[in-house]
Amino acid sequence: MTAFTAPVQASARPFTPLARVWRIVRLHYANWLVAVVWPWAILIGILLINMTIWYLVRYTAGASADMQTQYTGSIFYLFVHQAIVAIQLMSLTFCYALGLSSTRRDYFLGTALWMLVHAAQFTVGFVLLSYLEQWTNGWGVGGHVFQTIYFGTGPLGERLFTFYFGLIGVMFLGSIFGAVFVRWRVYGLYVVGAIFVFGLLGVAALIGFTDSWGAVGEWFATHSTVGVVAWSIPLTAACAVVGFLALRRAVPRA
Repeated sequence: MTAFTAPVQASARPFTPLARVWRIVRLHYANWLVAVVWPWAILIGILLINMTIWYLVRYTAGASADMQTQYTGSIFYLFVHQAIVAIQLMSLTFCYALGLSSTRRDYFLGTALWMLVHAAQFTVGFVLLSYLEQWTNGWGVGGHVFQTIYFGTGPLGERLFTFYFGLIGVMFLGSIFGAVFVRWRVYGLYVVGAIFVFGLLGVAALIGFTDSWGAVGEWFATHSTVGVVAWSIPLTAACAVVGFLALRRAVPRA
């Protein structure tokens, strides 16, 4: 009698720590149309609208019209949108990721890595467009969307630094609200939103009562955009810590 022994299948190779984190990054890019394509599509639409207005102004007022477009705030749309994307990330993918046996730590590290990679992609695109805008003399009419006084007028290193770390800052700020929503749902957002708003009002009131608005304006003028963004890096790190602490005991809910 011949004994038959079933072949033993090799066990699946376990995920390494980096692989566990990286699959969270891939999860966030699953909906790449919303995360990547739409922000640029809307931003290009804003550029086209501005160009239409600039050409109309030049046509009616003449080539000598001084439009002062370096102070435009069009580019800030991208910052607001990416902060909202950071909030939506956790509400859309947290439960699914934990259902795939990801830990909260791996999920947060993967989300943080996604933000770093995501911001780098937009920074490269922004800097290229800022130089294209510069080389074409403001798209032929002296207009500015990417080469603004806030981000796009310095050398290459300054443009990369200010835009990248500015974008990272708002995304990690948004991640706090996303983590709060995952853990405490909408009531947590109410509380944190109220704390955030009243905190800003308190700071503004303190500056007003001490007649320090002039000193605040002087500080911003002295440090320029690079200095302000550099000072925001510790705040970005603090936002990351707060977001992780809020997420570490969050319970997946349908």
